Amino acid sequence: MTTFNLYYCGFCSKAYIHKGSLKTYETTKHKNNKFLHNLYPLYISLFSDCQQFCSTFINLIQKRLTSHRSTQGLKSIEFPCSENIFAFYFWNEENFQYIHYQRKYNCIFKGLQGYQRIAKLFKFKEWGKRIDKTGTETYVVFDQVNLNNNTIKEKEAKFCWKERGKFLKYGIITFIFEINTKTIEIVDE
Repeated sequence: MTTFNLYYCGFCSKAYIHKGSLKTYETTKHKNNKFLHNLYPLYISLFSDCQQFCSTFINLIQKRLTSHRSTQGLKSIEFPCSENIFAFYFWNEENFQYIHYQRKYNCIFKGLQGYQRIAKLFKFKEWGKRIDKTGTETYVVFDQVNLNNNTIKEKEAKFCWKERGKFLKYGIITFIFEINTKTIEIVDE
C-alpha cells in the first residue's frame, strides 16, 4: 500500500499530492489574499517597535543612496523584522498578499502613487531621495520615461517578509528596489 504526503491549501483545506499542484492552485484561486497564517490574533505593536522599524528602514535606504556609479541598478536591503510589525504596516495595502506554501508575505508598490504611499507609511516624505554636496541626486526609481514615444513605465518596489531559522524562528524583511542618479543644479540664495 502506497501512502502519500498530502499538501493542504491554507485557505480552503483542499488537499494535493504534489506541492507544485498546491502552488498552482493557490496562485490561481487565492490570488492577492490577505489571510494571515497565524491562528492567534496579532498583538498591537508597541510604539517603540514601530519607531525602530521605521528608523531602521529609512537609515538603510539612505545609506544605499550614494552617488557612486556602482550604486545604480536593482538593489535590496534586509533586516530582522517581526511578522507582527510587517502585518501591522502592510495589511491594508492594495497589493498585500500572503503566500501560504512559502510562508511569506509580499507587498508591492508601483509608480508615483507607490512612492507617496511608502512616504505616508513611514512618515518621511523624502525617504527615497538624497542630494549630495556636488549636486548629484540619488533616488529610488518608481517611474521611467521612454523618450522615444513619451510613455511612462511604472517601476515597482517590493517588501517581502519570510520566516527563517530551523530551531529559533525569526523573520527577515527584504526591500527590493531600483536606484538611479542625476546631476541637478544647486542654486545658492
